[in-house]
Amino acid sequence: MQEKGNPVPWFITRQGSPSKPRGNQCSCIMKLPENVIAHILSYIPVKSLLLFKRVSGLWCSLIESEYFIKLHLRNFVHDSCGAKLSLILQDTCFSTPKIFSVTDVGLQNECLELGGPFGYRTRILGSCNGLLCVCQSDMEDSVEYKRSGKYYVSPKIALWNPLTKKLHILPFAPIQVTTWSPLYGVLDSLEFQYAFGHDSFNDDYRVLRIVQQNPGMPDPDKFILKAMVYSLKANSWREIVAPGYLHYIVSKESVLVHDAFHWLLTQGHGLDIVAFDIQREEYCTVPLPNLESKSSPYYRNLGVLRKCLSLASSSVHNVEIWVMKEYGMKDSWVKLFLLEQSSSLCYSTVPYDLAPLAYVKDNNDDHKVLLKGLPDQSLIWYDLKLKKYEHVQIHGAPWRYQPYIFVGSLVSPLPPMRKQIDGKIHQECEN
Repeated sequence: MQEKGNPVPWFITRQGSPSKPRGNQCSCIMKLPENVIAHILSYIPVKSLLLFKRVSGLWCSLIESEYFIKLHLRNFVHDSCGAKLSLILQDTCFSTPKIFSVTDVGLQNECLELGGPFGYRTRILGSCNGLLCVCQSDMEDSVEYKRSGKYYVSPKIALWNPLTKKLHILPFAPIQVTTWSPLYGVLDSLEFQYAFGHDSFNDDYRVLRIVQQNPGMPDPDKFILKAMVYSLKANSWREIVAPGYLHYIVSKESVLVHDAFHWLLTQGHGLDIVAFDIQREEYCTVPLPNLESKSSPYYRNLGVLRKCLSLASSSVHNVEIWVMKEYGMKDSWVKLFLLEQSSSLCYSTVPYDLAPLAYVKDNNDDHKVLLKGLPDQSLIWYDLKLKKYEHVQIHGAPWRYQPYIFVGSLVSPLPPMRKQIDGKIHQECEN
């Protein structure tokens, strides 16, 4: 089906096969140098590229090559200046969560339901470069009982490209459960924290899993922390150091900036930002800004705006949105704008809890910030020029949902060995 706003060129029919050429146009474009063709195609959306693979064997091989996939990721995704913003919505209303896609927030505002790799039991853990890290939401299926009297938990996790439909289920990494609740079962004593992102230095995708046993215990000696990192290149898990202060993470999700995962954590009466460097596998702290509000903040949430770490601090009177211009430098925190709390913004008597989601520059050169409201999972546009906000209405969206920034790409979730095998099978089928 043809995408709105992305008309299929004259040399592709509606079915995606080559049409009758107009004069010498078809032969001319086929005679262009391969690097020129690759450059032109690198600015085209994924759905159209999947049709273009039918033009010729050359185009198919080109579009599937690692060179072109990285070129497309750089040109179409990273250099688009955020003019077109896409989201993935996770339904959080029911025990059988559904996944929806929104291709253009701000224009069409329509969402379509996606089928997850685990059906209606698919839960999103993170999004990066067109890949979704998902898990099977029904954790009871992952509990195994050993004859020795020990319980092991092995959550089923996968990397999935919803546009190309390619899927890779990660190797199981069992967790031994040392204590459990006799009333509620094994899983009541566990708490999972996941983070998913790209290591640009090693060109590798990593999944960080932090498991807490007895997470509600205030005494550090009473709970157990274990952390493991999955590498797509190695297609394996490794156990790493898990400092005790990770027990105090208050962020529901991690934020990926500067090749590091970030969380807010509380210790004593203070609040800090802790980061985990994906490449070095080291932990560090990041300084907070000097907030200007005289009221004590009710909520604080991290986000990413134009590849910079950002912070939303909500108090009784207003919401401050800050951006760290130079990573790691406390003096580089800049207040982007201040949003007054009001009855039209807040649906309840408590302050509105906002989190930065995206920074967009549209075709009219208007700069807007997309914020998500955590109490009811609503979306809000804030116009930096007009200094006004408006609620975003998405047709067909669930009543409550968790939004994720999504960029359509051709990035494969398969490890290197699987890619080689799939490539050979593809060539044999063509021959």
